[in-house]
Amino acid sequence: MKRKSLICLVMVLLLFGTLILTACGGDDDDKGTTVVFWANCNDVELRVFQEIVKKFNEKFKGEINVKMVPKTGDSYGDTLGLTLQGSKAPDVFYVGDSGYKEYAELGYLYDITDFIEESDIYNVEDMWSDVAVRYKYDTQTRLTNTPNSRYYGVPKDIGPTVLYYNETLFTGAGITILSVDEKGLDAFNAGGKDDRGNTKADLGLGNYTVKQQGFFEVNGRKYFNNSIPMSWEETNACANLVQSYIRNSGDKNGYGYFTEWWFNYGWTVGGDCIQQIPSDDPSLNGYYYDFTLMEDTTNYIVADDCASVQVNGKTYTAGQIIEYQDKIDMSGYSSDPTGNAAKKDSYKVTAEVERLADEGKLNRLPSQRDAFTEFVRLASKTDTVVDVVDGEKLYGYGITPYPTSIGGDAGKTVSFMNGHLAMLVDLRYITSTFREEMDGAYEWDVAPLPMYKEYDAEGNITVHGVEAGHSGSVALCISSKTKVAPEAWKFIEFCASEEGQSMQAEAGFAIPLQRDLANSPVFLDGQAPRNAKVFIRAAEYETAGDWWYLKNNKWIDTWANVLNGSVRNGKLTMTDFYNSKEYDITFETLIKDYCKR
Repeated sequence: MKRKSLICLVMVLLLFGTLILTACGGDDDDKGTTVVFWANCNDVELRVFQEIVKKFNEKFKGEINVKMVPKTGDSYGDTLGLTLQGSKAPDVFYVGDSGYKEYAELGYLYDITDFIEESDIYNVEDMWSDVAVRYKYDTQTRLTNTPNSRYYGVPKDIGPTVLYYNETLFTGAGITILSVDEKGLDAFNAGGKDDRGNTKADLGLGNYTVKQQGFFEVNGRKYFNNSIPMSWEETNACANLVQSYIRNSGDKNGYGYFTEWWFNYGWTVGGDCIQQIPSDDPSLNGYYYDFTLMEDTTNYIVADDCASVQVNGKTYTAGQIIEYQDKIDMSGYSSDPTGNAAKKDSYKVTAEVERLADEGKLNRLPSQRDAFTEFVRLASKTDTVVDVVDGEKLYGYGITPYPTSIGGDAGKTVSFMNGHLAMLVDLRYITSTFREEMDGAYEWDVAPLPMYKEYDAEGNITVHGVEAGHSGSVALCISSKTKVAPEAWKFIEFCASEEGQSMQAEAGFAIPLQRDLANSPVFLDGQAPRNAKVFIRAAEYETAGDWWYLKNNKWIDTWANVLNGSVRNGKLTMTDFYNSKEYDITFETLIKDYCKR
């Protein structure tokens, strides 16, 4: 009897346990296929993606369930790399545009090209031209957007760089703000209103004809147009004026300006830090890279009054900069890149290009070295010799803090928020932080990045470069080891949909991937900054930074450490940097690690 009762008790307990397990199992079944998603983001973005995941799971209830795993801190990249090597990789994860190429070569990333081509939601044609193809890669040739390239990720967002400025400090320094772009100048000069609803009379401009100047003076009053790029000289003058105001107000170490990136200085005149050189060396991939960070030949742009011109058999139209491979006499290069460091001063501009410039069809622009020197002069003190050119000493401007004193990303952000910096070049992602932390403390807005311009005595542009800068982007990728690729793609597709992009745009840290959505009220209306259209304009022309060029950014570290250390901190001249072993070793690194078959 006791034995029978014990058996019954055991059966009851087993049945009860089975019911519990069945109930739990039933919940899992109701949730559907689980997709593990690693999100590397700050508090603002985390809240947005928690909501995105919630909405997605509601929409696909019983079919797909995304499990979000927040990942924070600087160690995310290292942790992800190690995890992708193992068997427990997340299904969906963030990868920066500096790392996905190497992951693709290592076989860590799922080829999602077919998903993209078959999708009715993810339309590359609707997106900013540079962003989607940033994650299209040919692992054999190590080139982007070739006929054999495949998609190994898609952008979750785009964050252009712009010039953030403290309008409260500008006003205190006696600067009047207007907001009218080039297309609106004629109407504004005819008596119309700018984008803030002000006429010339309202702003004290009288009969003055406003030109394409970002910072100018009329009858002793200073004006800043937040819709037209400042020239290099205007940027320096504006920074000096506001810097003086900050320091006279009690902040003895305040600054007028800060940027940590050379890109818009070099790219506005057509320069770059590497150039691809064709090669038939059988040990190479058909090319190698020359290190041209301080290349000193003149750059050239087709004059505005010249419809088109042929250079090296290629057609260039007005406002286009002649590419390096068409500008330089390539006979100076051999197919064997050995000893490139020793030949870095030997390349010349072709006679064809010089003739076209003499004929007025091409305008001459500063060299990449000139532009890079301009960037370095920003932080160097006014009594520091940055370089000597043709016997002339070039001193620093002293309008930005030294890199060693700014304290990285957090330092520059805090410095701008507390009024220690008047202007800051930064990405869209920081907007959400400024909205939360600067509310009521200072008025702030955004403007285009500086570009190269020359003027005549009346303020008319005589020679100009192009608007240039870099945009940040992070990809959503799928692990090559996933067992749930179609379901993982459904989640990525949702993030890129109008609903997913709108939620990110409203939070402020990104602009929508789709042009139409970016130009809609969901992005342009409401919260600061008022001049949000600057981001849209930047998204049209900005490209990835130099860390994206090759499979990883290790080739940058050696020379960048010297640049951001001794050079920008005023302890090493540009010529010393150019002749340093750290500069020369980069030539070898580019060949050995990135161009070999």
